[in-house]
Amino acid sequence: MRFKINLIVFFLVCLAYDYTLAYPSRHPHAYPTPAHDTYASDHASISLSPGDTLKRSLLRQVPLWMEEYHVPCVGVGLIDNGKIKWIKVFGDLKKGSPAPTNTLFNIASQTKPVVAMVVLRLVASGNWDLDEPLAHYWIDPDISKDPYLNKLTTRIVLSHQTGFPNWRSDSDSGRLYFKFEPGTRFSYSGEGFEYLRRALENKFNKTLDKLMDSVLLRPLHMRDTRYWGKDLDTNRFAMWHNGQGNRYPYAIKTPVNAADDLITTIKDYSRLGVSVINGAGLPDSIYADMIRPQVKTKEDYYRGLGWGLVKGLPDGEFALEHGGSDIGVRTMAIFLPKSKKGIVVMTNADNGMFISDRIIKLALPLGPKLLEIMNRGTSTHLRITLPDSTIDRYTGTYKQTNGKLLKVIRMGNAIQVSGDGAPTSILFPESKTKFFMEGYDVQLEFTDNGTVTIYEGGKQVMKINKTTP
Repeated sequence: MRFKINLIVFFLVCLAYDYTLAYPSRHPHAYPTPAHDTYASDHASISLSPGDTLKRSLLRQVPLWMEEYHVPCVGVGLIDNGKIKWIKVFGDLKKGSPAPTNTLFNIASQTKPVVAMVVLRLVASGNWDLDEPLAHYWIDPDISKDPYLNKLTTRIVLSHQTGFPNWRSDSDSGRLYFKFEPGTRFSYSGEGFEYLRRALENKFNKTLDKLMDSVLLRPLHMRDTRYWGKDLDTNRFAMWHNGQGNRYPYAIKTPVNAADDLITTIKDYSRLGVSVINGAGLPDSIYADMIRPQVKTKEDYYRGLGWGLVKGLPDGEFALEHGGSDIGVRTMAIFLPKSKKGIVVMTNADNGMFISDRIIKLALPLGPKLLEIMNRGTSTHLRITLPDSTIDRYTGTYKQTNGKLLKVIRMGNAIQVSGDGAPTSILFPESKTKFFMEGYDVQLEFTDNGTVTIYEGGKQVMKINKTTP
């Protein structure tokens, strides 16, 4: 069993799914090797010249950060001048087994941009229409009579404007529904991508994994990218770990999903980045549509088609980005088409987000500015001092509807939050009942009747009930 996490940057909540579907077997090396592979080989990519100051800094710093945050495995890919410059995987897959350069990571929501690139290639070939109602190919029974049904299009899905919840299990009824009219505002949704998958599979009479393989993975020589399968090389798989560095017991068997659970390597996702930086193999008009702001999420931060879009950078630069976050998974990719630079970071633990932020700040000249925009809050938060007795009222264990636990303890004039899928984080009081996380747009609000409400981006994402003091 695997658990979905609600939002991208910081996910305190998990939604349970029983995964029983299997990916059809496919040998990861079934593709012919191109005669002229423009991507650096594994061995060449980790060699160092005397002037490689950045790489030497990463070799020195990353292991220290891994120890600090209890993250067993971290992969880094650097892109420069539109080519893969360096690939390195740090740490162990298990005690005494160093992680190989081709370590396999589950990348959670970083699956979505991969699916988007498949769809945009189908659009470029004339086989799919961004603005055709998806109802022509799929209608979910839960919304079959909803007047908003025909407003759902691929463009709306790829820019997260469907009006769907992230997952239908977010609601008490467990049914799919519209929170608002599609196309009127942003609201991140995995359900939207799954809706799109159903439409694609019905139109082409192929499962998504097979479409992805033929349309994107083979052309980009992404030989190690796939969904779970019986022939998956589990000896290379980076198993998931909690905030204390302990391995989660969950099985890695996961289904084909347009929003989640693709498995890949640092090198393969860097190949995707090189493609995206260099035009993605798309006609200029479609590429321009992909990088055009489709909807604003906050200042200088938008959604393009399949990617987060960061504007407001020096010299007219912009960034395409996407992260992945599930229990024991934190990943991030940032690509800069104008300067042709990029970075891919993958980790296998809940605290991985803290390491990826540090790596991005160190590796990209624009890293600090990018993270400032991406993590910027929707409001200003100021610390206050509360009596210990007030904070102590909120400490204890909170149980989510899926049975997973969230633990809150007092840390001086602050609280520490940890639990299943939650980074071990410190939040500070800004009022008698509200706490915030510095550097991330996340807040918790407590009540005297034993509930905590979690907000991200100023929006409520979950209420959790207290079970023990």
